[in-house]
Amino acid sequence: MNSLLLLAVAAAAAVCAFVPTPATADPFLCPWRTVAHPEDPFIQNLGSWAVDQQHSVLHFDKVESAKAQGVGDCTSMTRNYELVIDASIRAGSGDYKYRAVVYVTNFTQPQKVISFAAIPPSRRPPAAN
Repeated sequence: MNSLLLLAVAAAAAVCAFVPTPATADPFLCPWRTVAHPEDPFIQNLGSWAVDQQHSVLHFDKVESAKAQGVGDCTSMTRNYELVIDASIRAGSGDYKYRAVVYVTNFTQPQKVISFAAIPPSRRPPAAN
């Protein structure tokens, strides 16, 4: 009987050791890094996709700046992208800026828009030359 009880306790301990806790369930987030070439077609398509997912009345103009953050292993292809997007109600008819964070796995189709919000004029980053 004692050996059966000992076996049950050992099995329960083994199960508990492999169940992720909230602290270990979240992926490791690497530091944000500036994307050197926001004009890259991949970054521009990502910005256009984010605008299309969030607003049917907005017209995507361009991604002005971008940052990337590795998720999990910092060398993996799974990333968060923070994009500063220039968009307008009609093509070229205004100066509206938005900040979008998009989660992408392995440079495939964009997976999820994490956030999308207007940037107030007082908090906009300086325009790139």
